[in-house]
Amino acid sequence: MLISVVYSEIMMKGGNRRHFESLLINNILASLKGEKFRVRKGCGRILLSSDSFTDEAFAREALSRTFGVDGISFPQKARADIDAIRDAVMAGSGALKGKAIRVDTKRSDKGFPLTSPQVNSIVGKALVESGSTVDLDNPDTTISIEILPKEALIFTERFKGPSGLPVGSSGKILSLLSGGIDSPVSSWMMMKRGCVVDMLHLHSLPDNRGVIDSKMMRILKILRDYSPSPLRMHLMPYTEFYKASMSMNPKIELVVFRRFLFHLSNALAKEHGYKGVVSGDSVGQVASQTIDNIFASDEASTIPVFRPLAGLNKQEIIDMAMKIGTFGPSIEPYKDCCSLVAHKRPSTRVGLEEAKKADEEMGIMGIVEKTLAESEVFEI
Repeated sequence: MLISVVYSEIMMKGGNRRHFESLLINNILASLKGEKFRVRKGCGRILLSSDSFTDEAFAREALSRTFGVDGISFPQKARADIDAIRDAVMAGSGALKGKAIRVDTKRSDKGFPLTSPQVNSIVGKALVESGSTVDLDNPDTTISIEILPKEALIFTERFKGPSGLPVGSSGKILSLLSGGIDSPVSSWMMMKRGCVVDMLHLHSLPDNRGVIDSKMMRILKILRDYSPSPLRMHLMPYTEFYKASMSMNPKIELVVFRRFLFHLSNALAKEHGYKGVVSGDSVGQVASQTIDNIFASDEASTIPVFRPLAGLNKQEIIDMAMKIGTFGPSIEPYKDCCSLVAHKRPSTRVGLEEAKKADEEMGIMGIVEKTLAESEVFEI
């Protein structure tokens, strides 16, 4: 079997391109679960060949979840010679008899003696003579021919990959993973930008082990399908913050809770080397996500806060969650900590000084220390 993987964004990386290509190759091989392939690269593509591997459906599914991959095809190979190309296409012409076809040639090797339109004409004429018709606008089948320096690739289908950058190319960050729709999508989007993403989840269950049987692990397993390496989730109880928040003004509790999450994230960043924290906020979607409340929350973080969903509305986020596969488990019942601290009429403009004063009065750093002492890490 021959697999052709094309990529685009990596092509713009200049002197760093080789590094990105190596990461992408490693991630592709990891996605293919250790199957043995011979690997070549060049002309904006990676070619994987194997004499024993034949599971095209598995390869297509695995590579469609590998960030950095733009397109996947399973081509037939021919010599970079017009007669060999035409003969290779005609070998399968029986299945094309009576069908409207289009021939689409791309020459990565500009030294090839014929132009793309000339190749299209020669191959198309041979197919018409064998019983096909031509329809350039709405064909039944497109025969794609890609001419490389030493060979030509011929295929009739190219499957889309997720694009983006290979995971591991942009550093390690920590994502605030709740039980809702938004945070799994924001985690996925940062993985797509090449980040290694670990998760932080605060829960209200009796102990950390209870999360293993909850929908949170199912969400994590779905995200794991897009990662070449295991995903890690820091689990911590919400108990200490809950006890300390009893005497707080409930209208500002959600902003103070967000600051608490950032304090926890910063402590984990020092220990594990995270370069940023990811939040699933969409600006203005709920009270905690107004610009004023985001400002009051972010002051608690000493590392960058990334919000990949900032400009999306709820329906756009839902559409992405459905595409990724996290929407189903995200809407299952779950006692999410954010819902526990939500007030019917929360303040949309919590002042920074008011939030900092609430931190001090409840002894936030002591709560952070106690919460971290009860944390556990799970990996899948």
